Amino acid sequence: MQAIKLLALFALFAVCDCYLFAAVSQSTAKLAVQAVAKRIKSDRAAKSDLGNLLRINQVLGYGSPKPKLVAVRFEATFKKNGGITGDRGEMRGQVKASVEEKEGKIGKV
Repeated sequence: MQAIKLLALFALFAVCDCYLFAAVSQSTAKLAVQAVAKRIKSDRAAKSDLGNLLRINQVLGYGSPKPKLVAVRFEATFKKNGGITGDRGEMRGQVKASVEEKEGKIGKV
């Protein structure tokens, strides 16, 4: 009987694991977005692929999928130079990234 109770309790936590972690504050998410933007602006590979980051248009979402990890998703405007005319205009895209909360290390950009 005790084993059945433990299995039922485990199943409850497996389904509701989103309730086990603290929510991310708006200020923490803002810091994470700023860290990702700074990384995109300074990373040569990102600049060659996406172009120069002009602005962040809208934060689409943020949360904490794992303890001490902040995941953010935002829409940004990029401007890519190149070609004969020298200007390819502006383009908008979504950026998804994860940032370690205390250390500020960026996982995926």
